[in-house]
Amino acid sequence: MSKKFLQNTNMYIASKKQIYTKFIIIFILLILATSIFLFYTKSFILESLKDSYERNISLNNKINLLKEDLKIKDNHIDQLEINNEEINSIFTKYTNAVKFKVATAEGIRDELFTKEEKILELNREINYYKFLLNAKNKNNLISIEDFNIKISESKDYINYSFLLLSNKSNLSIKGSYNLYYYTYKNNTKKIKNKNTFKLNNNKIKFKNYLKIDGKVKINKNAQLDVIFLDVKYNGKIYNHKFVIN
Repeated sequence: MSKKFLQNTNMYIASKKQIYTKFIIIFILLILATSIFLFYTKSFILESLKDSYERNISLNNKINLLKEDLKIKDNHIDQLEINNEEINSIFTKYTNAVKFKVATAEGIRDELFTKEEKILELNREINYYKFLLNAKNKNNLISIEDFNIKISESKDYINYSFLLLSNKSNLSIKGSYNLYYYTYKNNTKKIKNKNTFKLNNNKIKFKNYLKIDGKVKINKNAQLDVIFLDVKYNGKIYNHKFVIN
């Protein structure tokens, strides 16, 4: 009985040693695996940190390059703004100079026009008094001079002008005028119709002399050989005609 007990005890001790041995081996393997894991994890982390550091350096370099580029562009924009201000200043001075020249030219033109009008007015007065001195028929209070007709190239209107002269100095004359032409029967001299032009304003009022000009529409198919002018004053009609070539 004692031998069997010892034998069982030895077996139990041997089994227990085996368990401890396995536990130690597993523990060692676990530590080894943990160490290997930690080693590779540390290497991975270090490699990642290294890559991140290099990327940061590269990114910082790019940022610095972009900052330099932006600085250069800002300087270029500032220079363009300065150039633009200079150009605007030059353009403003040029525009002001042109405006001054135009204003001066317009002033000279207006002054010349005024002087020409005065000269024409003086010539009209001189011619009027010459007319009074040389008038053949002083019984007529109105004389018609320089009656002129010009047909437009489009054949749809005529330009007309004439000069009215009073045979009595400083007489106030109020009247009207009309323009008209005749159509004839079958190319004969027998009058068929009297055709009066529609004038916008045919009233006249003047002393001594009056220059009248205007424009009136015509029928493109109208056969205009002679255009007549009637001036009506104080119940009397004074007439004139213009022969179209």
